[in-house]
Amino acid sequence: MEGFVYDKYYLEGLVMEAAVKSTINISMQLKNELNSYVDKGTILTFSSGVNAAIKLYLKELRRREYDAAMAEAGMNNDFLARTLDCQNEMDTYDNGVSGEW
Repeated sequence: MEGFVYDKYYLEGLVMEAAVKSTINISMQLKNELNSYVDKGTILTFSSGVNAAIKLYLKELRRREYDAAMAEAGMNNDFLARTLDCQNEMDTYDNGVSGEW
């Protein structure tokens, strides 16, 4: 993947307005693998690789929380009725008024 810099495209929008220096314990295998991608130029820096990994992990956690909340809401009949009513209203809006008008 010559010329491809992972974090240049992936981290677009991840602006480091305020960075904090942190000390973490990371497995040697993960550190070595991440450093090999830095050496190849696939990612810009070790820190940007760690930030990208954290960003992906947090995204996954948020998705799991959302899925759990939607599963719980799906058991609520009032929520389902409101959702279906809203969807029907949006379909009517998208399709225009019917011939009865």
